[in-house]
Amino acid sequence: METKNITPYPLSPTSGTMQEDKIVGRENEITSLLRLLKGQSVSVEEIRRMGKTLLVQKLAYKCNSNKLPEEFKGEKFKAKYFTFQGQDDLGHLISYLILELKKMKEWYQIDFDKTLQSIKEIINSPTLTFENLSININLPIHQKHWKDIFNKVFDDISANLEKNESKLILIFDELPIMLWEWYKKGKQDDAMLLLNILRERRQKLEPKGLRFIFCGSIGMQIVLDTFRTKYGYTGEATNDMAKYSVGSFSLKEVQFLCECYTLSGFNIIKEDKLSLWESIYNYSNGIPFYVSKLFNIIQTDHDKNITELTIKSAYDSIINDPIHHDKFKQLLDRINIYYSEPLVKAESMKAILDFLSKQEEFVSEEDIINGINQEEVKTHLYTLLADHYLLREMKNEKRHYKIKYEIFRKWWKINQA
Repeated sequence: METKNITPYPLSPTSGTMQEDKIVGRENEITSLLRLLKGQSVSVEEIRRMGKTLLVQKLAYKCNSNKLPEEFKGEKFKAKYFTFQGQDDLGHLISYLILELKKMKEWYQIDFDKTLQSIKEIINSPTLTFENLSININLPIHQKHWKDIFNKVFDDISANLEKNESKLILIFDELPIMLWEWYKKGKQDDAMLLLNILRERRQKLEPKGLRFIFCGSIGMQIVLDTFRTKYGYTGEATNDMAKYSVGSFSLKEVQFLCECYTLSGFNIIKEDKLSLWESIYNYSNGIPFYVSKLFNIIQTDHDKNITELTIKSAYDSIINDPIHHDKFKQLLDRINIYYSEPLVKAESMKAILDFLSKQEEFVSEEDIINGINQEEVKTHLYTLLADHYLLREMKNEKRHYKIKYEIFRKWWKINQA
């Protein structure tokens, strides 16, 4: 555990970006991911604000700074992080990837000049340049060459990996939401072509050392199911990738994070720290975003004084004050956006959450079916489970469900049910 040997350092509570070497926690998750990545690529999924991006950014930092656990020293891991949100189409995406990958030659011994010369030949453009963002691969005239360009770039990288017996992890953050945006803009052909290219590249080049992490706040399965239903898509884009879900912080990680935040100027009675950190852990359910949110409210509303009363007051504000509800509303919005066809599916899922939000303990599937007047409840329960809304346990060989995080249950009960 990282927090055992590291002294806390001042951090300002924030829900935004963070310096890579200051990202708290996730050592166990990084170890788990690297163990998977030794043999295959990984799809990381979880609802928003669970810390997926910070996790993969810290993974990349540790790979590139020679700070990995001893068991991975022989793997020669390196990593490159990409954020895909805002890429308009496949041409722009390929341009972005090339420009970012070109930067790696400074630390990964890739002869990218040779790769770029090959791309010029592919598109028959001897004057093509890649400096100062003057690349123009995304022009429609070059569309027929996109797959060849994509393949060439990754072939050259993988040849270098195989030669050096090393591994490179390409982290594609927000890939599913980018594909969904393409679909909404009528660019589903680009999306399905990219999925096919990635599947083929992964299967061919993983033996040479190339690995992918697909990371997103909506499940890739939502995208694939939509493409299959609407366009007859038959590709199995992620079926040979390991699936990984990001959970909440442990109590020790929350305690360390609280220590870091406190060092930025908060007031606390030293003898009360452990009990107060435990209260913050319980109120936040260990979700780092809500730990930060509690400190933010204590900072602005309670003059940076941390007590049981100010923690409880901050929690009540999170649950009751609409100014703090934008991130909670993702729970409702993702159902309305991604499960609205047919509309009855979304309505049934919301009815299930309405019912379960009033129950603090696990409820049997039978009682849920009897408690709401909706169709296909079993199917929708499984969908909510797979999409990280619910937990499930077996009692007497019967399925029982509850909302995954208490803070989400409480917010849904008060504001939606």
